[in-house]
Amino acid sequence: MKTHKRFRSVAAIVLAVGVLVALPGCGPKPQPNKSDKKDKDKKDGTTPNPIANTTPEIKTPEKIDTKEGVGKDAVDFLSAVGAGTAKASQLSSGFVKLVGLPVVFDSDKAKGFSTDAAETWLRAVGAKFSGMGPMAESSQAGDVAVFRGSFTGGTYYLRMIREGSAWKVDWLSMSSVPSTSATVTVGGVAATADALLQTFAATAIASAICDKDAMPKDQRIAVVAAALTPAYRKSLASPFDGDKDKGYDYSPAQLGLKLAEIGSGAESVSVSPAGDATFKVEITKAGGGKMTHTVKLVKGTTLGQWLVESISP
Repeated sequence: MKTHKRFRSVAAIVLAVGVLVALPGCGPKPQPNKSDKKDKDKKDGTTPNPIANTTPEIKTPEKIDTKEGVGKDAVDFLSAVGAGTAKASQLSSGFVKLVGLPVVFDSDKAKGFSTDAAETWLRAVGAKFSGMGPMAESSQAGDVAVFRGSFTGGTYYLRMIREGSAWKVDWLSMSSVPSTSATVTVGGVAATADALLQTFAATAIASAICDKDAMPKDQRIAVVAAALTPAYRKSLASPFDGDKDKGYDYSPAQLGLKLAEIGSGAESVSVSPAGDATFKVEITKAGGGKMTHTVKLVKGTTLGQWLVESISP
């Protein structure tokens, strides 16, 4: 009988402890673990190694050693462009879809680009790319790196981003028209990542629009299209049915005419900040006449990408 009473007493104590633990605020607090942090990071959109379509970690830009890391990758890529051996696999997932057109086969339409078309674009761009000189710009901000330098036919502009574990080319353009740009610098390097990347984008885009003959016309139209927001591309050059069948969301012919209105006859280009993500582009024409445009940028969908939202006189 005493045994039964003792058993009931112990059971009552266990039940009471269980109730206390179940009540809010009672019992030991769960300790955070590494897997919880990883899950939170995923929800917040931050990862240890950012890839395309995420926001790059904002870091103070740093000079790049072109003999190692992304600097060496950039030199190797540019050398391959000049030799006509650059591959579509070296381009970012976003850039290859804009220069890897037209698409003809169903297999290409399914993936959104043509490997053959992308490599044809690279070979055409590299046809005049020779005599590469020292880099005037080689800076890195987190998982984005930008390069600018001279070659026999003018100036090249290159942006690379980290996709997964590899560095990929997210922009390549060339221009035979000299350009100048101004930004806030510290020790010869842009003061902030946004200052670096916005100035690079505005200058590269303006120079490509005004290019005379560093790039073939079709390849130049394609790269300028890659610099515009999809909505702005369509507003400037709405695609015809034949364009859509080839994978374009704009009309290359119509866009070519629009670019000629802005950049035809340019002798030099000057780019300077004019507000939040906004730049003043002054184009000096043959004979000394000048045209001034305001270029408004917005963030794109890949690391360090700034796209043109509007160009207005």
